[in-house]
Amino acid sequence: MQYPVQARNILVVQLRQVGDVLLTTPAVNVLRAHYPQSRISYLTETGPAALLQGNPHLDRVVTRNRRNGLWQDVQLVRRLRAQRFDLVIDFFCNPRSAWMSFLTGAPHRIAAYHAGRTWWYSYAPRIDSKKGYAAAHNLALLRKIGVKGVLSPPVIRISAEAQHDIDNFLIRSGLSRQQMETRPVITIDVTSRRQAKRWVPERYVQVADRLVERWNAAVIFIWGPGERDTVGELLRQGRQKHLLACPTDLMQLSALIASSVLHIGNCSAPRHVAVAVGTPSLTIMGPTSPESWTYPDPKHRVARGEVPCLECQKTECKTHECMQTLTVGKVTAIAEEMLRHYAGRTFRFDNST
Repeated sequence: MQYPVQARNILVVQLRQVGDVLLTTPAVNVLRAHYPQSRISYLTETGPAALLQGNPHLDRVVTRNRRNGLWQDVQLVRRLRAQRFDLVIDFFCNPRSAWMSFLTGAPHRIAAYHAGRTWWYSYAPRIDSKKGYAAAHNLALLRKIGVKGVLSPPVIRISAEAQHDIDNFLIRSGLSRQQMETRPVITIDVTSRRQAKRWVPERYVQVADRLVERWNAAVIFIWGPGERDTVGELLRQGRQKHLLACPTDLMQLSALIASSVLHIGNCSAPRHVAVAVGTPSLTIMGPTSPESWTYPDPKHRVARGEVPCLECQKTECKTHECMQTLTVGKVTAIAEEMLRHYAGRTFRFDNST
């Protein structure tokens, strides 16, 4: 089959997670540029679907409930099949998305090679995914079918309603727009689904204390479902007063991170949100590769402990050496350097503390 094909109706598939869905949006941007008159739909699960609302490169977002059983998925596939897609691009390529892509009946079904699943697709080229930014791997798959374009940041279009909710939270917290011109707002994420990816939580509070003392920063600790009490208890250990974020959905979280001048946290979804909304980010990393998950821009940096077992890919670790050896001083120093270079305005700095 000769590529690129003439496709008037395209389906993109990435069922989960939030970060992975965001990392497909640069590819969606390239697809839109190549197929400006085509209809582009996106199939994902109900959680990450929120961040695709308002995406200027998509015509429709189709959602799947993660708790769907076989019958519900069959019904969903029937609805997809009725859409008569010309081209399906499955960036997820797990067993479920593979057979769902196949049953859409689209003549062109594309995914990166995965042993045991290639027969579900009309074309499954091999992609070198060992090195390089994950979003660039999606572009590499598109190049295999003749769709070319350059890497751009992930895309989130923050709704006016979400921005309004966060503006009200900031005002209630004593942070008017005028005050934020002279006081840096910093978001911190101490959480992660993976134990091996979590830096020592108390050290985040110590970093926050130093940024308040040296920069008069307003530090907001974000949290997700089931995490409020844990994060709130952590803040009580600080020498300084820090803010606990209000309850947020994904769009409100995006608005909050967009309102900050720096995001600091573990290697989890909020770091990708920061890239998408244009906020500089500092990510604590150990078991995962910085090159794979960090947007190639000096505004987005990483901090790591210097140990031989870096990038081990573990999700659980008994010794946690990479996180234990990373000091508060090192993280603070990088954060301060980023505030000097990327905050976009001059804040008070007192190095006598």
